Amino acid sequence: MKRALILFAFLYQAIAIGQNRLSINAATTLLGFPSLGYERTLNSHLTFHIDAIGSFFNSYNNMPLRFLIITPELRYYPHKDQKGIYVGGHIGGSTFKLQKYGYENTPNYQVGYNYMAGVSIGYVYFVSEKIALEAFLGGGTVQSIYKGYNANTGERYDGAEKFNKSGEWLPYRGGLNVILKL
Repeated sequence: MKRALILFAFLYQAIAIGQNRLSINAATTLLGFPSLGYERTLNSHLTFHIDAIGSFFNSYNNMPLRFLIITPELRYYPHKDQKGIYVGGHIGGSTFKLQKYGYENTPNYQVGYNYMAGVSIGYVYFVSEKIALEAFLGGGTVQSIYKGYNANTGERYDGAEKFNKSGEWLPYRGGLNVILKL
């Protein structure tokens, strides 16, 4: 009961006080990868945004395709009403079981974790007082720790003793959000 009261108090604080926005990424959701976000005003120019995107697919093209990415971001809006252009800095993380790019047409897939750090740029346009559209792009460094497996044998193909590691600079965020201002 105590945990439920604490959770209720936290949710009430997050939603009832200050300006808050809920968002859904229409572009990724239509592709089968739902992405939900929450944004909270910190002051007239800064907001805290967090979103999550995931896959409900067990496989695609006979290979695993499961992931969950959570990305907290601090956003700066030049306009005090928090519309128009913004820039954001974020650090996110993910867990995955999928076939990385470059491994198409092979029986190999990867299972692991990564973190991402980078910047985003976006534009928020209010259609009405409560509904807005947001277009955004972002990217940065992606550092992955994973194990590689062969789908036919279930054995590791990568030859690493513990984990394989990789790092890339990539665009990894983007889309068109539909926003509901609470």
